[in-house]
Amino acid sequence: MSLLDGIDDIEIKLYYKYITVKGSKRLIIVENMKAEELLKDKEKSKEIEMLVTGWRMLTWKEQNEVSNLASQTINVQTGEKQFSYLIYRDSVIKRCLKTWNLTMNEKPVSVSADMIDKLPGPVVFSLYEKFERLIDYSDEELKN
Repeated sequence: MSLLDGIDDIEIKLYYKYITVKGSKRLIIVENMKAEELLKDKEKSKEIEMLVTGWRMLTWKEQNEVSNLASQTINVQTGEKQFSYLIYRDSVIKRCLKTWNLTMNEKPVSVSADMIDKLPGPVVFSLYEKFERLIDYSDEELKN
């Protein structure tokens, strides 16, 4: 197996539901374990929805591009470049998120920077956190 095979396809599932609060619908992200528990119950499973996404890790070139892009902000007081975590995170998401099962009017929605920007903030935050956790290997995983 070569390091250039691109074997880093990562599937991330995000469970969510809508609840009504004071007459308006609110999106709630449901943790995986809780969602899997709710999915066992026929009635409660109707409330849970799932977004299945496919991610890949950055190449070395892309990592350098993302880091460079995030370092373009200039501190007006010192004139020095400063790192912007917001730009870094946004760039990583838009380069690494490759597929999803998202539909609109029963038609597939293709993954693009514009479509990612239209997602609710909590969804993108949760997906990114899950991605970061998955690519950060635990000590136990490194023993394999």
